[in-house]
Amino acid sequence: MTYMISHAGLTDKGRIRKRNEDNWSVDPDKGVYIVSDGMGGHAAGDLASRLVVEMLPLLLNKRMKDVTALNTPKATEQLNVALTELNEQVRSISKTKPGLSGMGATVVLLLVREMTALLAHMGDSRAYLLRKGKFKQLTMDHSVIQVLINSGEIKPEEASTHPARGKITRCIGMAGEALPETMLLDLKPGDRILLCSDGLTGMLTDKTIMDIISEYRDNKAACQTLIDSANNAGGMDNITVVLVDCQDDQTESGIPRHSEDTDDIIAISETEELGSGKGNIMDMAIPVGFVINLDKQPSDFLLPVSYPSFSIGRGTGNNLALKNDRTVSRSHCIISVDGDSLKIQDLGSRNGTYLNGRRIKGIVDLPVPSWLSMGRTRIGVIPAGADFQQESLIDEAYTTEGSILIPPSEFFEERTEALLVVDIVGSTRLVKGGETQLVKVVSALGQMLDRSLQNEKHPFLKCTGDGFFATFGAAEDALKSGTKLSAGLAKYIKFPVQICVALHWGSVRLTQEGERTGRNAHAVFSLEDLRHKEKNVTALLTTHNKREIVLMTEAFWNMLEQQTRTRAVAIGKFNLKGLDKEEKIFHWPM
Repeated sequence: MTYMISHAGLTDKGRIRKRNEDNWSVDPDKGVYIVSDGMGGHAAGDLASRLVVEMLPLLLNKRMKDVTALNTPKATEQLNVALTELNEQVRSISKTKPGLSGMGATVVLLLVREMTALLAHMGDSRAYLLRKGKFKQLTMDHSVIQVLINSGEIKPEEASTHPARGKITRCIGMAGEALPETMLLDLKPGDRILLCSDGLTGMLTDKTIMDIISEYRDNKAACQTLIDSANNAGGMDNITVVLVDCQDDQTESGIPRHSEDTDDIIAISETEELGSGKGNIMDMAIPVGFVINLDKQPSDFLLPVSYPSFSIGRGTGNNLALKNDRTVSRSHCIISVDGDSLKIQDLGSRNGTYLNGRRIKGIVDLPVPSWLSMGRTRIGVIPAGADFQQESLIDEAYTTEGSILIPPSEFFEERTEALLVVDIVGSTRLVKGGETQLVKVVSALGQMLDRSLQNEKHPFLKCTGDGFFATFGAAEDALKSGTKLSAGLAKYIKFPVQICVALHWGSVRLTQEGERTGRNAHAVFSLEDLRHKEKNVTALLTTHNKREIVLMTEAFWNMLEQQTRTRAVAIGKFNLKGLDKEEKIFHWPM
């Protein structure tokens, strides 16, 4: 059977703009079809898009000459190399004259060989597929609007009037590494692919576009009708369309031949093996989570964490630039997107990166939601789903007044204190009931401990993910605070919650940021962990279904007043991490 690819393209400046900054180009012999929308002011936008449509075919010819088939990892790799080189060249040219500074352009590219197509894009120019009467958007915009839609901040129908309309997050000419997204398509007879700039999609609905390209068999007539319709709808921007039709000897342009062929669309990225059948590169444009400020109420930023990574540091080149926190390193840490999950890595920072209260080493998993601390700054990583109540994380977990993150009042090398660790029993069960349940419990615990520490000379309180680590100057004060937590939770939390409180007395070393470290800090965490390891300790909670278990070391017991000590019950000796010998452990009856 003989296959034939036909095309048509058209561009128009619209009814509002004084000049056309869109460009398009095709090379049917090479199977190259490109649409580009420029930006940058003055003549910079026109130049940027013109560079894309003129230079990209040359780079593709150079990089793809040894590629025998598009459905190979090498094809995707070389396509990305060509786009990266194009990005560097456009960015380099933008620095040659002041008037060209900051110029850039979107790109949507279709490569066709026989019945296989490779699609790539950066920005908000789009590609659509009409197949057997079904119309599908193949690309997902790299734009602020798309991020807001994905996060549930706005509805799709609000996009056309939103003030952020037109602001894109990726383009040719962007700083750093080019981040194109790619898709592999198995073409079928009757397929019609539309490449277009946002001057079309900003004026016409997908339904209107589908109706036009379904009605007009001739691709030139279809292109003209699309342009005219966008202008009639207002023509607020430049409009560019390219239609590519796949035909065989039994089809006409725009008329699909109904068959039993499947209409599966395979999506790949440059890091996936083609034969895996897994993943959808379009999903990489969707944020896996968002970063918010926990030190301000409400947060003064909501930044998307999208593929491939999100960097944090004091340097202005980071996705989150903490310029006012001198305790943060210039390149402090980086969050990487790994499929649907996140990982975090400290980049050799001076003060370390803390995940849910614990300093990380190497690359570790980053659960969502989580709390991160670096230097004096605290941020939250929250889910991208619209159903997650971001306000609850800010308002309930970290309030501006009476913050549960208390900086030390002065610097000491070492201090002897009463150490308290409280942890939620069965936090996984709470998460299954919704992350907001866990957030409410953690918030309530933190605020109660915060109030208990208000009169302390050297208050310290750190969130450990599903609990807290606090220090007191006196053992009596620590015990009083710990034994009030369960009653406080019962007052404010309507669902049942069990907690475990561990108390120890000893010296701790203080870091420059006020963190408590050393063997006694390890010991109090090890004491709380006994409920996981020792059956007779676990039984203290399960036998009578108590809401709270309070454990204390003999070192802590010795610091209590005589009349208080008589109430504690010895339950045995246990090895605790950090201590040289077995420690006698007491239980405080509630």
